[in-house]
Amino acid sequence: MKDPLRNFLVAGVVLAATSGVARAAPTFFFGTDIVRLTTRIDDQTGVPANFSGSADAVTIRLRGGAHFLPGLDAEVHAVLPQSQTYSDTGGPNSVKTSVLGIFAKPNFDAGPLNIYALLGYSFAAVDLSGAVKAQPGASGVAYGAGFRYAITPNVSGSIDFTQYAREKNVSISGMAGGIDVNTRAIGVGVSYWFK
Repeated sequence: MKDPLRNFLVAGVVLAATSGVARAAPTFFFGTDIVRLTTRIDDQTGVPANFSGSADAVTIRLRGGAHFLPGLDAEVHAVLPQSQTYSDTGGPNSVKTSVLGIFAKPNFDAGPLNIYALLGYSFAAVDLSGAVKAQPGASGVAYGAGFRYAITPNVSGSIDFTQYAREKNVSISGMAGGIDVNTRAIGVGVSYWFK
């Protein structure tokens, strides 16, 4: 597995460097979303009882960030852990996933609607229980898209899709091969802008 802390620090430095060219003070925001977090586990161990499957959990995502330049925000996501069954091979197999991500957020306004993309880095902590017990992590490039609607000057609602960590051949102690981990979310939420 890659070094997630180093990658988060590099992403933070890049975002800080790009925010340094801003002429006005940044506008900060904080929000909460209800998300459907999908964690896909693909068994690559070669063990005859294949435990591949997907878990769809409804959970909370916290997001916060700052608007630095016209058309560019920085945003951080924290998806709170939630456990869900992903496979019934050899009994119920559950996965408890939490995600942390940091993003550059290019965007543009179309009246009260703000359309945006997300590009950054994420780390997913995955806790497997059942036939396979392990706590692997997955990290890598993350991206997404969505839109935000201004309800008032300080409050907005949003809908988005985010492809979080996706990593192949994550090692599982005591098993040859490994697993492929894929995490993504669809969210609906509300944010408060400190203007």
